[in-house]
Amino acid sequence: MTEKPPTVSGSQGLCLKLAKLHDGLTTISFQLAVACLGVITVAYCYEVTARYAFNSPTVWANPLVSYLLCATIFLALPEMTRTSEHISINILIDALSPQVAAAVNQLIRLIGCFACFLGAWITMSETGAQIVGDIWTISYFPVPKWAVSIFIPYGFVSAALYFLRQIAGERHTPSSAGSV
Repeated sequence: MTEKPPTVSGSQGLCLKLAKLHDGLTTISFQLAVACLGVITVAYCYEVTARYAFNSPTVWANPLVSYLLCATIFLALPEMTRTSEHISINILIDALSPQVAAAVNQLIRLIGCFACFLGAWITMSETGAQIVGDIWTISYFPVPKWAVSIFIPYGFVSAALYFLRQIAGERHTPSSAGSV
């Protein structure tokens, strides 16, 4: 006889579905970050060529690059947190016993989760104020500020959720989303 797969209770099934949805959204946002980085590269190369080869600088390339840089960072943040590939200094952790290192890592995840949720709350409040106040960027190529800053609370909330998932014991390995 073949064994039946273990059954999953209703709340566990919902959590698994939400985690899968979160992972899918993270994969899509990471691919968007990669696309933004491609546009940044092309715009910057075009600007340099236009400026120095044709003595005809653009007015749109520098603002576009700065706007997309914000999106790139915060669209990529959840994937970096999911796979624990964000910047970390491990010299102290590596010197600790495995049990103490595990406890310190959990504390770091908890602090990271709190900091990300706090950052999301602050930046979402500011993004809302930008929408209500109809605030635009100050440049030759102005856009509504919320269109730039909306990526910040998204990245923070998603990263905070990954910290929570890691605290709960979920482990991720680098995926194809992380390979460019």
